[in-house]
Amino acid sequence: MLRELALFAFFLLVAIVLTWPLATNLTTAVSDLGDPLLNTWILDWDCYALTHTPLHLFDAPIFYPAKFPLAYSEHLVGIALLCLPFYALGFAPLTIYNIAILLGFALSAYGASVLARVATNRFVPSILAGFLFGFVPYRFGQLPHVQVISSGWLPLLLAALLVYRRSPTRLHATLLAGAFVMNGLTNIYFFLFGSVAIVLTIALIAIANSHDARFWWRLAGALVVASLVLLPFLIPYKIVSSEYGMKRGEEESLGASATWNDWLIAPKENAFYGRIADEEQRHGERQLFPGALVLFLTASAWLLTPLTLHPLPAPRGEGRGEGPRWLDALIIALAFVTYIGAVTKEIHLPWLDFSRAYVPATLLVICIVIRLAIRFPRAISDGNLRTAVSRSRFPFELWAAALWIVIGVLGSLGMHAFFHNFLFHQIQPFHAIRVPARWAMIAYTGLVPWSAAGAASLRRRWIVPLLFAIALVEVWPRIRWEHALVEPAPVDRWLAQTHAGPLIELPINRLNVLYLYLLRATTHHVPIFDGISGFEPPLHYVLREQPLTDATFLLLERNGCRFVLIRLEWFGWQAPQAIAWMRKGIADGRLAFVRRFDGGIAGDWLFALTRVEKNWRRFHVASDDAQLGRMLGGQNTYTDATFGQLYQPKHMSEIAGAMVVSGWALSPHGVRQINVLIDNARVRVSAGLFAREDVTRAYPWYPQTPRPAFAVTIPQRPKGVPEETDVQIEIIDGTGKRTLLPDVLITWK
Repeated sequence: MLRELALFAFFLLVAIVLTWPLATNLTTAVSDLGDPLLNTWILDWDCYALTHTPLHLFDAPIFYPAKFPLAYSEHLVGIALLCLPFYALGFAPLTIYNIAILLGFALSAYGASVLARVATNRFVPSILAGFLFGFVPYRFGQLPHVQVISSGWLPLLLAALLVYRRSPTRLHATLLAGAFVMNGLTNIYFFLFGSVAIVLTIALIAIANSHDARFWWRLAGALVVASLVLLPFLIPYKIVSSEYGMKRGEEESLGASATWNDWLIAPKENAFYGRIADEEQRHGERQLFPGALVLFLTASAWLLTPLTLHPLPAPRGEGRGEGPRWLDALIIALAFVTYIGAVTKEIHLPWLDFSRAYVPATLLVICIVIRLAIRFPRAISDGNLRTAVSRSRFPFELWAAALWIVIGVLGSLGMHAFFHNFLFHQIQPFHAIRVPARWAMIAYTGLVPWSAAGAASLRRRWIVPLLFAIALVEVWPRIRWEHALVEPAPVDRWLAQTHAGPLIELPINRLNVLYLYLLRATTHHVPIFDGISGFEPPLHYVLREQPLTDATFLLLERNGCRFVLIRLEWFGWQAPQAIAWMRKGIADGRLAFVRRFDGGIAGDWLFALTRVEKNWRRFHVASDDAQLGRMLGGQNTYTDATFGQLYQPKHMSEIAGAMVVSGWALSPHGVRQINVLIDNARVRVSAGLFAREDVTRAYPWYPQTPRPAFAVTIPQRPKGVPEETDVQIEIIDGTGKRTLLPDVLITWK
């Protein structure tokens, strides 16, 4: 046990090093302000629900009043279970998310090392194989998706099945069931993909060896019990799919289906391979290159594994007759039908649509496997698949791993090949698969035993440290972290205290803002109409797409919305339309002003929908009414907090040579200092303060800040700062309190 803990700690240390400086910025760092914020919210809600209302886990407080909003994306319960201790200790939501990222890397590497040991019984080669799987380049290209990072249950699932095959005890059946459950609770994609791979591996076990009835009953019982445990976590997906039609179209899945060329492309986050491919060859989540070393080790295992020297007994049935002729005829017929279906869409039969060649192609493969399991064609051999496995120089574990490689590669081709195409059209849960390219993780799992076997076949001692050095160079990433503003806004603290909901936050038509709403929602867990996920319900789609009109009031009132929360500055050029909508709502008596909260530059404005919320006056702050008049008149309002704006550099801008940083900041306590934080705050540069009459006139309430403008010119990119980096402004007010402006990503050449 101590050795296992030490090994996991080693992989966790490697994860910390390769993602550095994430470990020192757990509270703020994300790969981007999109899906990481969604997954932060999901993990936070999981932990909250599991500790408060576990029977209402899927009744998440977004997309109100839609049914089971948690089922619109991955539920991540398996990851949340591992993070519950950190939640109980009071860690912040984003901190828990980043801990999950680090644990996901470490668990993936550790799980792969276990699989490699099961296959080879060699410790050091297994560590290398675990390293290559846990930190495969593809994983760093998936940093926004913690559920993809956390794929350690796939190798543990295969390892558990292989151990059960050797020793079919109750304990090993229980371990298999446990791995199956945790894989299903962690990632729906990997649950579906892993289930298919396990079923096909069980078929290979049946072909390769004879087992008694108890073996099969115990195996079936373990998988049935595991499936029953998972059933409550799967039913909500079926319900929302039926009720809202939440399924993927062929075109959407086609766009995320890999090609053979994608298997040669590494993500740009890889420091070694990431610069090789042209940008036009990169396709989102389809950058699947596993690295040259794992391919070299796999080839080494194939070429250097010695032949079996001891004679093997002839398996049952060897040397008897021929295979059934009718099966040969069926194979020929299916091959012809597959060819016709692949080249034309003009022929249709009632029982078989030629345009869907994946059906005959799948049947063709099944028939070929059955034919080979019965008897090889005489021209090939006088045996069958069982004799081939038993006489092979490779153990069964490598045969099973090879099967996973084939499954993963074929599956990753998605709608370009028959395998996933058949599953997509014939098995309903696969309709939800947006990214077939993620089948690649099944192939990576299959490469684990082969890479360990390859490393074990290289006998010279000096080779092992060389392989580890090459592996480190090969997987070394280049990650640009972005920093979220995680300090809860005053309105979010107020919502946490009053539970004043359901409410809608506006604007709702800007996707980047919707992610920020989810991060804010981790503070209060109040039902909101807003949300962003893998799917969206019809009501939310209408609210997001239509302009603010009387129809908006009607929709909100009919669906039980009590409050409207508006951050005007996020409307951008649409702010005048939002003000006109508020004016009309107040004039018609449908909207009542409740109060203003400090937040950003223009503040957060809370209104009540009077036809639903009758008792809104209990929250009304009359002293804010004057502020409302200024806001509705298009004027600035007073903020009793530090705030500011960065003019230069712009987000995602490219800079050559000197970088000019400029903007302004105001505070009721005065501004003592402005610091420019570069590259995760590793470099700090003080900016000069200057008077700016236009800012002072626009915000006349801050005599303590006579010099609101700041500017500094940095002549060149500081040493050690990468080209792709970040810039953030730190404001120190007169009391010494620190306020951060939104992080800005730049490319500085």
